[in-house]
Amino acid sequence: MTAAIEVFLVLASGGFLFISCRIFLQKKLYKDLQQLAPQDTLPGSAVTPQSSSTQPWHSTLAQTCFSLCFSECSILFCMLMCQGLDWLEPRIRLLSWRIALFLLLFTMLLLVPISFSLILTYRPDNSGFIQSRALPIRVAFALAPVALFVFALSYIPLPAELLLYNPLTAVTARLVTLGTTVLGLLSGLGAVSGAWGIINRSRSTPSASSIASAENALERVKNDLRDRTRDLDDYASSKPQPDGSWLSRMSFKRNGQQSSIQQEVIGLQALEEQMSLRVVALKRNRIAAEYAESFTGKTITWSWAVYCVCRVCSSVFNILSPTVSNSSPSSASYGDIVAHVLAWLFSFLPMSATGDEGKSQFDIPSLSKQISLSLVGVIILCSLRLVLRGVTRVFHVTSRKTSASLMLLTLAQLMGIYLLSTLVQLRTTFPPTISPVIGDSQDPQDPSDDSMNLFATLPEYSLFGSLFDWSFLIAAAGCALARWVRSSFEGDDLDV
Repeated sequence: MTAAIEVFLVLASGGFLFISCRIFLQKKLYKDLQQLAPQDTLPGSAVTPQSSSTQPWHSTLAQTCFSLCFSECSILFCMLMCQGLDWLEPRIRLLSWRIALFLLLFTMLLLVPISFSLILTYRPDNSGFIQSRALPIRVAFALAPVALFVFALSYIPLPAELLLYNPLTAVTARLVTLGTTVLGLLSGLGAVSGAWGIINRSRSTPSASSIASAENALERVKNDLRDRTRDLDDYASSKPQPDGSWLSRMSFKRNGQQSSIQQEVIGLQALEEQMSLRVVALKRNRIAAEYAESFTGKTITWSWAVYCVCRVCSSVFNILSPTVSNSSPSSASYGDIVAHVLAWLFSFLPMSATGDEGKSQFDIPSLSKQISLSLVGVIILCSLRLVLRGVTRVFHVTSRKTSASLMLLTLAQLMGIYLLSTLVQLRTTFPPTISPVIGDSQDPQDPSDDSMNLFATLPEYSLFGSLFDWSFLIAAAGCALARWVRSSFEGDDLDV
């Protein structure tokens, strides 16, 4: 296979992944994210009607950022698979890897933060925004938080050995440091939230009578909405249209009865949507409670609660015993007791006993680290719904489409951060056989495969494990305290 064909295959794969992700976002994910908008944003979105036929600019921007992040993440993993299978030429793999890594870092460091800032600072009520004389001031105001973010990121301390890396690797190391902290916070939040809902049974299960009562109330609101909509249509059809004169148009506008009925219809529409969401939440919670009482549900939920508790204990142990956790480079991060037990059990499978003397040559610490990272990903997925809804509440967003765009940008950042953390973990599992310093001063004519190991372009940062454990425990303690205070004074709210 010639180099031109291989380059074309890489570019075509990236374009196909980008377009496929955009199609999936438009048909499925973006609409699902709009349903996660908090209930208190519904009246505002109802008062300000939006056209559903045209897609807002922030939606296109958010979907482009997410698709670009997804395609570059996929290309990075594909290049790792090609390296393991010895596909493509080493130079093409390395070039594709560096380009994809650069685009991913550019998206995470600049494109997504700028998009986030523009969406929050944009005011749709200003029709002359582009022609406004204050446009440079508005742009500077939107870019100021991004500049502060990049400036603060440049001050993240790095070990002395990482200063020998090329700039791309140093930026990756700083971003992974920030990402490890974010992943630790989200994991601590998800671990406490997962265990709290199982161990603490204070939240009552919705009864069949409460669901029926909510459905009856919703039906009454729907009947009122139909009646008022019919009244509005009858009033509009019976009212004479203005003849075009200035006096008739003024008298037509001064009649406030039609406007009053319209506002009442808008309010009933917002109330109907809120009550529909509540009925759906009541049914979902009842189904979840019934499943949790079954044998399968109890086994899964209590096993998950035990793992969350064990993960907290493992973080405490890693912090109190740093010499033990850092004795081996392959077990210096994301280790937990359950992952070690699962890896030890997996080593007894026939596929792992490949030694000449029948002894297992299975790398238990490496597999344990990968299992632990996978379980951390599951914990983060369990807390994503709470995090995404919290984003719109923090910034007081009053539009469902704007909320979905902000959620999509947040998902893009989390996906990129998790990918980079996974790559660093894979580097310790498959360490390069040469010095990891690959800079621009390296001889470009050296065609050896060892000098083009993709893992050699990634940093080996031994402090990731302790950083993750500290952020994990801080988030877990804070979330547990907040939930305890909330349940003591307010009780548990319905999860809508």
